[in-house]
Amino acid sequence: MSRKGLILFAATSLIWGSSFLFIRVAVQDITPATVVFGRTLLGAAILVPLALRTRAFRGLGSKMLVVTVVTLLDMALPTFLTAWGEQHITSSAAGILTATDPLFTALLALWLIRAEAVSRTQFLGLVIGFAGVVALLGIGFSGGAGEFLGAAAVLLSALGYAASGLLYRRWLADAPALGVTALMTAISSAIFLVPALADLPHRLPGGDSITALVVLGVVNTGIAYWLFYALIDEAGAATASVITYVMPVVALGLGVAVLGEDLTVGAVLGLILIGAGAWLATAHRPGGRPPPEPPKSLGAKNLPGA
Repeated sequence: MSRKGLILFAATSLIWGSSFLFIRVAVQDITPATVVFGRTLLGAAILVPLALRTRAFRGLGSKMLVVTVVTLLDMALPTFLTAWGEQHITSSAAGILTATDPLFTALLALWLIRAEAVSRTQFLGLVIGFAGVVALLGIGFSGGAGEFLGAAAVLLSALGYAASGLLYRRWLADAPALGVTALMTAISSAIFLVPALADLPHRLPGGDSITALVVLGVVNTGIAYWLFYALIDEAGAATASVITYVMPVVALGLGVAVLGEDLTVGAVLGLILIGAGAWLATAHRPGGRPPPEPPKSLGAKNLPGA
């Protein structure tokens, strides 16, 4: 990888990995619906003009139904579920649980596509990965109902990312990635406009929460996607997809270092097992067909909490 590619990779990994920290700070004073609305509206303010300038909306008129479904699965609902979940669990736990996305992708692909039999490596990866989830929940959590509900919400968001990725590859693989992403942010903000208005706080949120929300929208959404597309152009989609495995490490490190979250045995064990399991479950087995290239506008799972 070139020096420019390394810089883009490091910057994008750090920005998207920090999303869980900023979500955790934002939801202290701002409701999840408002977080989704504010984040996607600010992201759209950056991405829509870029898409217009590069004519990235061309040909998307006939694909609006698919784009809307992908938006719900990949951005609107996962962003809300992660924000809601982080009201109950730590940012580091949310980052680690989001890393189950490749595991769900492998499960859905094997179930829906059935292009080939499950290899031993894939099966082992699925077992190891979901054992990591069990380890995180069983060792790293205190056992409160709120924690488990929050974890379930984040796992549902990861399932949404996986489902949207399969739909994207089937129906939007040839669509301009920037145009799709810009539409997704605009549609998400429109979906959450009314819920956000209904959830407006009675007093002005704290400065930390407002700052976190602005950073989520401008940096972690608008600028991050621009950097991600630049990384794909520089180093290729396969290299860019590795960010999926780096994000939870960044989330764990920032959660412990900045927010003072506990570095539990369950978190470390869960991170290792989920990462290893996801890698094995999506690995190309000798003699088989290579896995499809990750969709360009969803490579970071894009709005973690992308």
